[in-house]
Amino acid sequence: NWPSRPYLFLDSTHKELKRIFHLWRCKKYRDQFTDQQKLIYEEKLEASELFKDKKALYPSSVGQPFQGAYLEINKNPKYKKLKDAIEEKIIIAEVVNKINRANGKSTSRIFLLTNNNLLLADQKSGQIKSEVPLVDVTKVSMSSQNDGFFAVHLKEGSEAASKGDFLFSSDHLIEMATKLYRTTLSQTKQKLNIEISDEFLVQFRQDKVCVKFIQGNQKNGSVPTCKRKNNRLLEVAVP
Repeated sequence: NWPSRPYLFLDSTHKELKRIFHLWRCKKYRDQFTDQQKLIYEEKLEASELFKDKKALYPSSVGQPFQGAYLEINKNPKYKKLKDAIEEKIIIAEVVNKINRANGKSTSRIFLLTNNNLLLADQKSGQIKSEVPLVDVTKVSMSSQNDGFFAVHLKEGSEAASKGDFLFSSDHLIEMATKLYRTTLSQTKQKLNIEISDEFLVQFRQDKVCVKFIQGNQKNGSVPTCKRKNNRLLEVAVP
């Protein structure tokens, strides 16, 4: 609340005082933040700039805290072998669905993001299946719709790209893409390209495949489904 001005000639002064008072209150609020809280709001701001009014899934992510480590790799003895193999700080540890390049079926994988690498590990054994240096990640693609699918494009000719790009599905797409964007920028000083389109190309071995998002039917229920149609097309049906 701000009191009304008593005289007309004070109008400009009145507006300026109101502006200064508002900025002061904002500063008082910000000064209460710990470094950890500042990081949380910085990431949320980044997510807003990347996805607001572009990705239908974004609004539902606003109230969800970014946790990063959804799997307790350091505490769970099941993942001791995996923990011992990673020397860097783990930024993201989550189970995702990795889409099979050949048929569109999904396999559960542990998705790990560190300061310098993106790693995929077997969910049961903890064995590392793929390791991709962040310098070899060129782009992340996703649809504009309310689904969690995203593609990670790899630098052509790099060792990591021998089998082609990756296609994943995650319940925390907005957080994962935001953290991947921020980590890549921090480590490589390059802005990761985020492509939002209902059709985009991926490289699967020697083939360029179009990933196309369509409206699904009632048989799909509320879960998006993925199917490889032919050598050039992979369809994702979104409810």
